[in-house]
Amino acid sequence: MTSEGGGESSRTPAERPASVTCLGCGGLILAAVFLVRLALSLSLPALPLTIPPAYLTITGAVWGGLGLLVGTGLLLGRRWAYRGVPLLAAALGAWYWADRLLLVQTDYAARSWPAAALASVLLLAVVVFLWTHPSARRYFRRPIDDESSPTA
Repeated sequence: MTSEGGGESSRTPAERPASVTCLGCGGLILAAVFLVRLALSLSLPALPLTIPPAYLTITGAVWGGLGLLVGTGLLLGRRWAYRGVPLLAAALGAWYWADRLLLVQTDYAARSWPAAALASVLLLAVVVFLWTHPSARRYFRRPIDDESSPTA
């Protein structure tokens, strides 16, 4: 099939499905939260912290940067970003629980872990659902010329 403009090469990139848009926006929200963490960590008042202040800065930069990279990549339809979703989700989940279990020693954390576990499982389930949605899989299997075109 040819597009109205004449040839196969003038076709428009495939329309991004809602599942991919949701994943991409989720990555950008993750980025925003952690970049705020980064910014606030740079102007911390002298508080009694149980962790080095640099930990907040480093984790804010790492997760903010990764969320920005993968979120933007998904919205632009980049295959590497799609392949990075399960890696980012697994790494973020592992870091969150390691951080919570090893560094957060409060009564509130001890009482609220069931809610945090439920939220983690539900969020991971949403990511897996969106990532494996047939429209998302089809979108990232489209011909490679869409990815390298200047409009993609």
